[in-house]
Amino acid sequence: MDGVEIPRYFLCPISLQIMEDPVTVSTGVSYDRASIDLWLTAYGRDTCPATNQPLADRTLTPNSTLLRLIRSWAADNKPPSAAADGGSEKPTLDASEIARELGGRGGVEGQLKALRKIKSSLQDDFHAMACMEKAGVITLVASLITKTKIPLPSPLLHNPSLVVNEATDVLHHLKPPARVLKQLAESRNGELISSLSLVLNRGSYRARIHASLLLKSILRVVDDVHKFELPRDLFDGVVEILKDQNLGRPTNLALLKILAEVLPYGKNRTRAIEAGAVALIVELLMEDDDDRRKCEAMLYILESACTTAEGRAALVGHPAGVAAVVGKVLRASSAVTERAVRVLGLVCRYCRIAEEMMEVGGVAKMCMVVQVEGSRKSKEVAKEILGLHLETWRKMPCFPSYCFP
Repeated sequence: MDGVEIPRYFLCPISLQIMEDPVTVSTGVSYDRASIDLWLTAYGRDTCPATNQPLADRTLTPNSTLLRLIRSWAADNKPPSAAADGGSEKPTLDASEIARELGGRGGVEGQLKALRKIKSSLQDDFHAMACMEKAGVITLVASLITKTKIPLPSPLLHNPSLVVNEATDVLHHLKPPARVLKQLAESRNGELISSLSLVLNRGSYRARIHASLLLKSILRVVDDVHKFELPRDLFDGVVEILKDQNLGRPTNLALLKILAEVLPYGKNRTRAIEAGAVALIVELLMEDDDDRRKCEAMLYILESACTTAEGRAALVGHPAGVAAVVGKVLRASSAVTERAVRVLGLVCRYCRIAEEMMEVGGVAKMCMVVQVEGSRKSKEVAKEILGLHLETWRKMPCFPSYCFP
């Protein structure tokens, strides 16, 4: 775009390039997601690069309004054809031809060809993205995901599976605005959510990753009615993918946010527990390196699960369940401590774990929360926990009697 003045607020303050996926941090400044993710995770910073102010948290809120402005500006300022300079002109998409191919005119192979053509034309090209949104390509791609059923796992490659996998990848790369995602996800009684849940459980590895990122964005914008009675495929898929130790942090957080977003609704808690979510979260807590956002999300999930008898039984039944939660008290952040104490409060109230709490250092931690470290809410719950089993703990030789003269 030589000769065209780029609006200053379209540029990422870190990379000084046009933002591809603008997100806003707690100070109100917007950055390109890739750049700010690198700043926060790889470099371990906890300040806003532009203002140098401490970040209250590391939440990255998608700036969909800015993204639409960038796409619209890019479409209005399309660079002149390279052919005018004697170069090779980048082939343009014929939206009507793409629509016919996606509609099945050329069969499965035609659909695959159209999807790959869309993907190759993107390459972070904002003009192409804007044109495809206006031509309704996003809706057509989403329809391939909902209309094509994925067969059960098989050693053979099935063309229908290839179409759904490719369509999921393309839909992710198209970066649909929030309003478009909401409209697509809520149509036909949430059919897209069910179909992406199936991809999450049966799709290719790459498609499953992209399905998780799409579902995170969708569940954040749809009305609550579409979060009830979600399919078991969603929970089975989330749990299975989270077991991957090589999973990137953004995908890991996306999967945890999916669970955190949907657990309060309908029978979702039960389905998550049946899928093994509680046991998996315990394992992740034991392995985690005190990443604050991940810890908060995992403990929120455990707290939600432990409001049910099945969830508490799953936590207490795990050999490291109570120890994993106790281990996060007074670690990472005050919010992590508060979540951990609330989980322990639910379990201590209904389960017989007095002896285990003493053995794993839980009683000493509760004393520290009450006396020094905890927030007001943490102190209240810690006092309740100590009051529940105080007479039993007083009789144990390792009871910290200095806390109760």
